Amino acid sequence: MTLTLNSRSDLVEPAARLLASAIDLGDGGTAEQRRILELVVHNIWHRPDIDVTSLEAMSLEEAEIFRSDKVVHRRLRMFLVLLELCRHPLSEEQVVRVDAYASAIGEIDDAGLKLARELVRESHEDAADHFWLAWSSARIKLSEAVLLERYERIGAVDPELVAMLKRLGELPRGTLGREYVEFYMEYKFQFPGEGVDNPAFFVGHDMTHLIAGFGPTGPEEVALSAMQLAMNDSDEHWMVFLTSIAAYEVGISSGTSDFAAKDGVLTREGAPELVFEGFERGSKCSGDFSTADHLSMAHLPISEIREMYSVPDPSTPFPPFID
Repeated sequence: MTLTLNSRSDLVEPAARLLASAIDLGDGGTAEQRRILELVVHNIWHRPDIDVTSLEAMSLEEAEIFRSDKVVHRRLRMFLVLLELCRHPLSEEQVVRVDAYASAIGEIDDAGLKLARELVRESHEDAADHFWLAWSSARIKLSEAVLLERYERIGAVDPELVAMLKRLGELPRGTLGREYVEFYMEYKFQFPGEGVDNPAFFVGHDMTHLIAGFGPTGPEEVALSAMQLAMNDSDEHWMVFLTSIAAYEVGISSGTSDFAAKDGVLTREGAPELVFEGFERGSKCSGDFSTADHLSMAHLPISEIREMYSVPDPSTPFPPFID
């Protein structure tokens, strides 16, 4: 299971103390931060007995106990970033405090920590530009591999790709290809090839939505990225998760004309629980279906693909046609 503390149950309470201390600016953290911390400790680290509001503060010197385990350090750094970006408005005091704890447990060269620093020290626009530039390399690695060369050669307008994708609508209901077309028709999305930026990425991304069982709302986008990170906490999936947090929690727009950034998505009722459902379901998968050759599986029923990867059922069936 990923996102645990390297199976170190003895480190759960100290890790909870570290995270609680990092968000405490004299207020114990905001209500949103405390709820996220509670879900981390109770749902991911499986310690529902820990009351995150009454934890003893951890000094920076004590935090150095985490330096010896790189896996633990990586997990803690991820959650430090998530909690940091859930403070609204983000402040210099919060950034300095999180950076201090991140430095105490190890290096702080992380895209999420850098994003937070730039948001409070530079213009919002400059921070966004730097972040999306960093995201671009991860996006390439997570694109539908068989379409990458085609995109580089033809570009975003590709009528033949559109026709190929629409032909998937001739497959039986319940198959990945047919439900992919139904998904686009239902939500009135442009098909990759109709001018959408990075069509090779969006083919794979949207088929991943269908296999995972998450729709395209803001909370579900963050939940999907959480599920991917729990399946495989690669640097690319960390960037996917950061991207969803940037777009839906922090309000950073990618600059594309068809997307409007939002903020505070995790303050919505039920949203934190949905995101942590993504973490939990992802940790139970037997493989990372988000990096599969989706087009080669388009003829298969989604239910069969889910069985292949041991994907737990979503709490709300999606797409609705799939049992």
